[in-house]
Amino acid sequence: MISEIDTISIIRYLEKDEVSRAKETILVFSPESEYEKGYFHALQGIISAYENKEADSIFYNLISDADTYEGEGDCCKMRALQTFRSAEDVGYEHAWGFILGYYGGSSKAGLDKYTK
Repeated sequence: MISEIDTISIIRYLEKDEVSRAKETILVFSPESEYEKGYFHALQGIISAYENKEADSIFYNLISDADTYEGEGDCCKMRALQTFRSAEDVGYEHAWGFILGYYGGSSKAGLDKYTK
């Protein structure tokens, strides 16, 4: 399972333009459940979009202007709660919700979860 800390590591590698390290981090994991496959798929897409310098991708733009996507993390979290979605879709939406929340300041990970 990919943890929040691993997800943050991948994000930080991409912020530093260290695509190869981000790829190395994600290749260690092999998703076993449908949920993990969706989460994994979202992270792979983010890495690919950054590597290919896709100017239209959300993540590529998020690095330069996080304010543009303020509130989008909540939308992803709400979509993840919809009961008709498959486990893979839920994992995908959770990954995006966490990433957008991380940039928006609403997601806390590691020891930050325990501070006020």
